[in-house]
Amino acid sequence: MITTDALSPAHHDAVRDLLDAVTAHDGISPLDEAAHLALVGGTAQHLLSPVDFGNGTDHAGRAAAEAADEGALAGYVSVLEDGTVQGMVHPEHRRRGHGTALLRAALALRPDAGVWAHGALEASMAFLSAAGLHETRRLLTLHRPLDAAHPVPTVPAPTLEGLRLDTFDVERDADRWLEVNAHAFADHPEQGALTRSDLDQRMAEPWFDPEDLLVARVDDELVGFVWVKQEAPVGTADADDSSDNGASRDSQNVVPQDAEIYVVATAPSVQGRGVAGYLLATALERLHEAGVPGVELYVEADNTPALRLYEAWGFTVSGRDVQLRAAGEG
Repeated sequence: MITTDALSPAHHDAVRDLLDAVTAHDGISPLDEAAHLALVGGTAQHLLSPVDFGNGTDHAGRAAAEAADEGALAGYVSVLEDGTVQGMVHPEHRRRGHGTALLRAALALRPDAGVWAHGALEASMAFLSAAGLHETRRLLTLHRPLDAAHPVPTVPAPTLEGLRLDTFDVERDADRWLEVNAHAFADHPEQGALTRSDLDQRMAEPWFDPEDLLVARVDDELVGFVWVKQEAPVGTADADDSSDNGASRDSQNVVPQDAEIYVVATAPSVQGRGVAGYLLATALERLHEAGVPGVELYVEADNTPALRLYEAWGFTVSGRDVQLRAAGEG
């Protein structure tokens, strides 16, 4: 097994190949966004189990990783700075001890680890339960169609004097955005801990569009926001591609993908004043007008008020992720 805090280019590619194979087989990605981002930056420990790697000897550090076989991987685990653990084993190399060895190594690094089972797949849950871990957290995926049969509820504009909607401006809004986000998600272990570096990293992602980060202002002070994540439509050609018949990009057969309500939040000073609902309705209406077929979002399973609100808006549960910890932890 290889342990490193920085993936070599070859190992990065091998993890990506492994991720593609596992996602295609299981129907869900075994890594969340934070783990994806940590593959190219951030502070994480990477545990790798190569297909043809030796006799179970542990190798630590970048030099050892680069010196070791950089071929295909049988398994991989990410250990983030906050103790979040998630990983995967190639479908063709399961039940050969790779998962057990990786989990033991991760728990040795972080006995307090919160281990994610994305999708709460039966095999994953059985494996982690057999290892002595127990469920401590459940995250639900909610989905809502945006077709004509599912109209967006009409929400009246909040009666807050001076309220207006605007597009996010990084130079003007970043610090205040982080402040509102931290207050709104003070009890959320990931979202509430976002830093300026985390924000910059997400804005550098290919999917980021400032037009999709809508903010609410009162007297020019940012008091809320809704951030929509949209991947490129299926079938979209590169900007410099051209067809033989000279057809424009707009006339190509592109199919929008479902979007994600990445985050919606309001400052304590305006909570309960209808700002969040107004932001959400505006975002959903924009997505509907753009032809986006559906939208999803994530919510903690024990957040009963939020679940009731989203159910009233036509969202239904479409998936679940479970976090587990060792006995006595969490």
